[in-house]
Amino acid sequence: MTPIKLLLALPLLALLLFVITRLHNQTFYRLLLIAVTLCGIGLVMYPDISARIAAYLGVGRGVDLVIYVGGVVVFIVLVALYAKLRRIQQVQTEIIRQLTLAQASRPEEGH
Repeated sequence: MTPIKLLLALPLLALLLFVITRLHNQTFYRLLLIAVTLCGIGLVMYPDISARIAAYLGVGRGVDLVIYVGGVVVFIVLVALYAKLRRIQQVQTEIIRQLTLAQASRPEEGH
């Protein structure tokens, strides 16, 4: 095993351990991340596979294919995180609105 394979595989293994230990009740995300991590480890250990897949898809090199797919995945994750952040902001706004209205309807204490 070359040093670069070890250097690339160790963070993927750390991600796998993190996913297994942290995402207890989220089966879909857990399985998805495990599959992606195992695919990543497979591509690190056997880079010729990505080159073959890239050639089949009409991409020049396996590295280019991984970069293209990574870019699409990052875009999807960013959009999903943005949507989640917006939902959290909406819920927070509603909670603050309800608390403010509840406090406004009570007579002031101590005055």
